[in-house]
Amino acid sequence: MEQGLSQTETAQQDENSSWLTAGHGRRRILAALAVAFFCGSFFTLGAGGMYLRWQHQSRGAIAEKLEEIESLIDEYYLYDVDEEAAANGIASGYAGALDTYSCYRDAEAYEEFQAHNDGDLCGIGITVSWNGADALNVLYLLDDSPATGILQAGDEIVGVEGQSIESLGYTDAVTAIKGEAGTEVQLTVRRGDELMDVSVKRADVVNSGIYFQQFDQIGYLQISAFNNATPAAFKEAVEELMQQGVTGLVFDLRNNGGGLLTSVSEMLDYLLPAGDLVSKTDKDGKTVVLYTSDDDCIDLPMAVLVNESTASAAELFACDLQEYGVATVVGTVTYGKGVMQTTYSLSDGGSLTLTTDYYNPSSGKNYNGIGVIPDIECPLTEQQKEDFVHFDPDHDPQLAAALEAVSVEKTS
Repeated sequence: MEQGLSQTETAQQDENSSWLTAGHGRRRILAALAVAFFCGSFFTLGAGGMYLRWQHQSRGAIAEKLEEIESLIDEYYLYDVDEEAAANGIASGYAGALDTYSCYRDAEAYEEFQAHNDGDLCGIGITVSWNGADALNVLYLLDDSPATGILQAGDEIVGVEGQSIESLGYTDAVTAIKGEAGTEVQLTVRRGDELMDVSVKRADVVNSGIYFQQFDQIGYLQISAFNNATPAAFKEAVEELMQQGVTGLVFDLRNNGGGLLTSVSEMLDYLLPAGDLVSKTDKDGKTVVLYTSDDDCIDLPMAVLVNESTASAAELFACDLQEYGVATVVGTVTYGKGVMQTTYSLSDGGSLTLTTDYYNPSSGKNYNGIGVIPDIECPLTEQQKEDFVHFDPDHDPQLAAALEAVSVEKTS
């Protein structure tokens, strides 16, 4: 199940892993912090050596403050110190103070993060939306969804385990529906004028983030993720639509907060002719091309739907198609995240994600803080937002504009 926009979801490089052996010394929490942060291909020393280097060079003020705090804790604190929890807390606080996108994850959170990147979820295999009303709207069921035969697109979930969606709110409601594989969740569902209670057994599912359908002769693909499962599902969907004889394609990236750079680059390679796809610029100003496209490409009119919540890898997708001149971008100016994160594995099973580079589309012109400017600007009025219905151009002016753009290009 998707949870909508996640603007901190990032365009990532392939993960770099480097393992360190934790040292034991008097400054136990500081050493643990050193383990948490000084890893990667450059740092190969043990924790004690790294701590000394960190303390006496560029991080002296931080070390002094932590040492002063630990001294007071040792002398006055009433209870025993959970050193692992303290080290995790310091690591989390340090990473969180860097920028919006950098973060520390403990071992459990890192495992969940890796599963998310693979598209692995445990739930009931549905994608929902929420407009702040009293229900979660079922948009569609994933392939092999445990809810098949029980729920259907268009259903409204108004309660979970006896609690109303209105009282739970979106995040808590989605969390309540998720759970361990093999357990059941009780839902109250509104279908038309009928209200019914149903039970769905949770299971492990793969969410590729791809949903597709046709509008007359135009193929429509909603892309809600860029994980490891997305490229294959994307290609399969495009090929199925082409076999059905579509004369154009619309890619909907509204509210897509991004994902893996490897994923979006593979998808762009499938769509675009030979050329650069993405480059990165590091803190020293050095720029290198990361991914390129080959000659094979799709030769159909295309449009890309974006909005202010289209971010990161989703912006790269839209921008490259726009810069190559193969697609019309429709909607509103995107979020404007043109920085990439690299995730490093740590010796304790956790991870550190750092903002490491700017990433640039094919032109090399970075859009961080600017966003991708649509070719056809189509903001929604408050009334249109209120009347909005997914997958219905009669109640979605942006979708209607994208379909029209592809139809015009096809006939011109």
